[in-house]
Amino acid sequence: DKAAKFFNDVISKKKTIYGEGSVSVAKTINSYAILLAKHGRMNEALANYEAAKETYEAVPPSLLQDVEFDIKCKYDITLINLNIASIRSKKGDMQGAIKSYAEGVRGLREYETSQEKLMVTTGTGETGKNTSHVKHLVAALGRIGSLKLKIGDNMGALEAYAALLEEVTEDSPQASRIEAAKAHIKCATIYRQEEGNKAHSKSIGHLREALGMYSVLFGPDHKDTLAIASSLRQWLAEEPGKSN
Repeated sequence: DKAAKFFNDVISKKKTIYGEGSVSVAKTINSYAILLAKHGRMNEALANYEAAKETYEAVPPSLLQDVEFDIKCKYDITLINLNIASIRSKKGDMQGAIKSYAEGVRGLREYETSQEKLMVTTGTGETGKNTSHVKHLVAALGRIGSLKLKIGDNMGALEAYAALLEEVTEDSPQASRIEAAKAHIKCATIYRQEEGNKAHSKSIGHLREALGMYSVLFGPDHKDTLAIASSLRQWLAEEPGKSN
């Protein structure tokens, strides 16, 4: 099609001018992958995301001497990993998706560390819990938790959700707080499946947290808030001597 011809021509010309390992080439391949994904051409999008990642990784260190430029390039690779993870998840490749999301999480944490160092040395940088990379981090941890649940790795899911909950505060964006509220429900459900008073106590604790968050986020009369409140009453009633 016309778009494919256009991008392939541009990529070919840029490779001739800048060489195979070029940030400019990587960015163009990535742009093409994004376009393909938007049009549902997932196999082609995945191939181009992987090609963009390989191109970024082939950029000579001599071209990445500027610290801020290097940080931005690594962040681009991190976002590519998250896009690869999303496609693998949609294609049913659970293990591949988990691996790519984990790479994305590592990249986001490294980005956060780099930004903090940049802030110390230059006074500029993106820091704090209300920044775009933290939103990506929370979402990625949530996806890892969900995928781990699907493959039956409850402990792995709990670890992912615990990491997610550490990232979210009252000042976090609404989308992140919703992710946290859902994580509490998932944790409550996992612990409810386990035997013993400790697991029961943890399941109740997580459900209480979820109820509090849903009440703030959606209001006390929202259907989901009411459903959580009903479940909490039921779970409490199952343990003698406990009351809401």
